[in-house]
Amino acid sequence: MHASARFAPHHHLSRHALLRMQQRSIPHRVVELLLDLTDPVDAGDGCTLHRFCADSWAEAGRSAGSLAPRLDRYRNAYAILGADGTVVTAARLH
Repeated sequence: MHASARFAPHHHLSRHALLRMQQRSIPHRVVELLLDLTDPVDAGDGCTLHRFCADSWAEAGRSAGSLAPRLDRYRNAYAILGADGTVVTAARLH
């Protein structure tokens, strides 16, 4: 699943987050799905952790439509949102 040129993220991404997303092959769209569809969990220092649960993962699949099979590799992805609303980092659980 590749970020589309038509897709404009609506969350601010830190330089660190952009670098990590590139290094870890996590598309902007996956981070947006994480932030839009998941419930935040306290990650300390005012930050929140966003990762898929069964319900949010099902919704992500519905949102992806025909691209849903390509989304599978991001099932264990997560994003950390800073207190100011900036995406601090993104990664995948191993």
